Amino acid sequence: MFALRTAAARAMPALAMRAAVLPRAIVSPAFVARAGSVSAVRAFSNSPLAWNKTDKNLISAIESEIKHEEEQGEEVPDYITEYVKSSPFEITNKTGSDEVILTRKFGNEDIKIVFSVSDINSADDEEELDLEDDLEDNGNQGKESLSASGDDEEEGDDLDSLTFPVRCLITISKPNAGSISIDAIAQDGAFIVESISNIKDSALATSSTAEADWEKRGLYSGPPFAELDENLQVEFEKFLEERQIDGDLANFVPNYVFHKDQVEYTHWLKDLKAFVAAK
Repeated sequence: MFALRTAAARAMPALAMRAAVLPRAIVSPAFVARAGSVSAVRAFSNSPLAWNKTDKNLISAIESEIKHEEEQGEEVPDYITEYVKSSPFEITNKTGSDEVILTRKFGNEDIKIVFSVSDINSADDEEELDLEDDLEDNGNQGKESLSASGDDEEEGDDLDSLTFPVRCLITISKPNAGSISIDAIAQDGAFIVESISNIKDSALATSSTAEADWEKRGLYSGPPFAELDENLQVEFEKFLEERQIDGDLANFVPNYVFHKDQVEYTHWLKDLKAFVAAK
């Protein structure tokens, strides 16, 4: 999977940068002596034939990666489909967008949850290795489960164990009462609340513009949630669970992020190929 193969790839640009800034003073005399041949090499490198070969090699590499990703399949996994069917949340997911938005009504409340696919790339190395192990285990267990007993519930439980931290912005709004904005992290089948902000202007609370974000940053966000009275924490978690911001949703979020990341990466590769191949 792309996200799990990025660790080594991230190191390459740094090596290229180091090579680019080597002082000219260390160039060997032998190289200087052959300076007369530089113009010929440079002329060849800039020729259309050389560029055409380079482009073809790049396109071939991209096609190989596209094939690998498509072999993984882009169909929505059953465990995601099943959650969507039973969930009150409506999903807004636009191809090419990094964000996913969940919305629902609860009485007179409007609830909006926003999370980002890029969080899969922010997991540290240990979390990426754990995720890779989980994927391998779940793939094997899923096949065994289907062939042996067809126990879909057991398979779903195994797949739900996939986990890495995904930051969520939860906004709950009421008419003429403003909103509360909750910073939380979905991980290990639970929401870890970090802070709660009271925002009198609901339009400001739900706006995603840079100006609105800057204005919200200046608002008092209360003490860290973990420092609140323990009973207050428990009751607020019950408040969220009643609105189905619960363990099932906390399991769904990283699973959905992982699936969308695969799909978006394949589209990204195809767009890159189209650009390189354009005449």
